[in-house]
Amino acid sequence: RIVEILITYVMRLAKGGVSRRSEEISAEVLRFGRSTNAEAYLADPRIRFEHATIRQRPDGLFLEAEKQADLRVNGRPSANMLVKPGDVIGIGPFEVTLTEPPPDKDVAIEIELIRPLGDDYARLARRSTLSLADYGLSRRLWSWVFFLLTAGIFLAAPILFFSRHEEQAADKRPGFRIDTVWNSGQISTPHRFISDQCNTCHQKAFVRVTDGACLSCHERTEHHFDAAKPELADSAMLKEFSARPCGSCHQEHNGDRSLTITRQALCLDCHNRIENILPQSDIRNAGNFDTAHPEFRPELVVDSKKGVTRRVSLDDKEALVEKSGLKFPHAKHLAREGIRGPKGKEVLECANCHHLPRGAAGFLPIGMEGECERCHSLAFDPRRPDRTLPHGQVENAQILIREFYSDFALHGGMDDAAVSPPEILRRRPGQREESTPVVRSNPKDWADQQAQRIADQSFGKTMCGNCHVVSNNPGAGPLNWSVIPAMVTKNWLPRGRFDHSAHQDMLQCGACHDAENSAKATDVLLPKIAVCKQCHGGEDADNKTPSTCITCHDFHLPGRPRMTAKEEVRMMRPDISPSPAPSSQ
Repeated sequence: RIVEILITYVMRLAKGGVSRRSEEISAEVLRFGRSTNAEAYLADPRIRFEHATIRQRPDGLFLEAEKQADLRVNGRPSANMLVKPGDVIGIGPFEVTLTEPPPDKDVAIEIELIRPLGDDYARLARRSTLSLADYGLSRRLWSWVFFLLTAGIFLAAPILFFSRHEEQAADKRPGFRIDTVWNSGQISTPHRFISDQCNTCHQKAFVRVTDGACLSCHERTEHHFDAAKPELADSAMLKEFSARPCGSCHQEHNGDRSLTITRQALCLDCHNRIENILPQSDIRNAGNFDTAHPEFRPELVVDSKKGVTRRVSLDDKEALVEKSGLKFPHAKHLAREGIRGPKGKEVLECANCHHLPRGAAGFLPIGMEGECERCHSLAFDPRRPDRTLPHGQVENAQILIREFYSDFALHGGMDDAAVSPPEILRRRPGQREESTPVVRSNPKDWADQQAQRIADQSFGKTMCGNCHVVSNNPGAGPLNWSVIPAMVTKNWLPRGRFDHSAHQDMLQCGACHDAENSAKATDVLLPKIAVCKQCHGGEDADNKTPSTCITCHDFHLPGRPRMTAKEEVRMMRPDISPSPAPSSQ
């Protein structure tokens, strides 16, 4: 239990007086020693760090020596025994007297030094070596020696090496180089292959890495926006932002930490009020993903023939129509009872047509030759199933049909039953039948008729018209047929980035894309942002996947002007031939 203790230090003055200093402490054990943790601190080199203890027991106070230390109780040597008020304990040169404690204390002691060190300590100090000065070496001398040594190794030598060193090629290792003592941290993984060629980036001593050094390798990097546009010229904020050096955002020597800033504050400084900064633009304000991000606006095809696209919000259901020039019903192909295939009825899944390579961010393009022709053959004549129409070549397909039947007729393959019956010769009753030559069909007429019939059937009914928007007008093509060009959207969100591979092991396609209920190719099967928010939260989310702007958006956007260096002097790596600086136009 906790014991309340009163400790009084007694000192005899030279003129015969007595000085007392008392302390009140609470402790489970009363420890004596030279250690600063001791409740009764005895400052004398003849006392051990832990000399003795007194503990409160049911039968009284128990004195115990630590590590066989020298103790005397009432003048007799002792190691362990019960003590009581009035007993005098000898601990080295100190006498500890147990006195009657006050009413509010459990233990009271008085400590007095009765045998001072005298001259013994002085003689011991004279025989001991305690400092460098005892050897004739002053601290000032050694301070200057180590200062000059440090300055030479870490300042003068790296400067001399840097000024005289000729950089090696990236595939050659120069060995140890003294300027690596200035290395502030490990190089990132993308730049590690030039980690031994410091001059590649640090082209001038005591000057931070210039944009020219960065653009020596990254000369094709685009900017975030075109600061030269007239509508952006009046914004001082955008001017200042476009003038920032590469190093203000991409900081090296941080090991495997990303060189790209992921904090959303970098983007939200502008984009949470972009409608005020650029009111003439079509960009919406965006904030924290979980609470202030606008609804997705996919880029839809509104005229596949002219290649016109337009961004439409997923909330605008009337305008949310994709005019790709195709007629494709997802629901029919994903019917649970299956559809007719080349080998009988089969049940299709999304993966039958949409192929996602392991580790790839997006799907491979869907083409007629890769996916559709397995079920939709382009063979147009059952007599020659090996001859097929070329997909995507409307005029060539019609010319091929005409040439095929022309060649067929010229080589005796003409079938008279396929054309109009010959004219019937009439004669008067009783008149003898005159001998007439056999009437034969004209091969050209037969070939033209066959070609037009097959074209009408292939383009309008059995083949092209099943999936494409077609038209039949005189002069539209060699056989009067034309096909509206198909423009399949590869990425509805070209300004965003989505990694399908990161989601395919956790989610089924139907969890995000309602393809089973889509009966028209004009449907936009992109999920709304609420679906993403089920798993993704803002930067500080703790119950969802934390997601910042850079999670789905790139900073350097394609189609923008190239990043240009403020200094045109650009030092290339020794193993790369120089090339002209990219134009900003």
